[in-house]
Amino acid sequence: TRPMPNGLPTYSSQLACCKAAYAGQTSGVCLSQLPSPPTMSPTGAGGLDVYYPDYATAYSNAGCINTRPMPNGLPTYSSQLA
Repeated sequence: TRPMPNGLPTYSSQLACCKAAYAGQTSGVCLSQLPSPPTMSPTGAGGLDVYYPDYATAYSNAGCINTRPMPNGLPTYSSQLA
């Protein structure tokens, strides 16, 4: 918001502000307003360390993928060639 009130601290990002100014906030409102808010069960970045069959794609166009989230109950492989 402009103009910025005098004497208030400034932060390099919205996350930095939440972590510094609202560190003890039990409601989590500040963090929930981030563009990609943290969740109670975060996922890692990038693909999985294993591959699984892409049964959602037609057989003639499918292959093994390592995208998140991995559906339950599928076989996994250490590489696309395994």
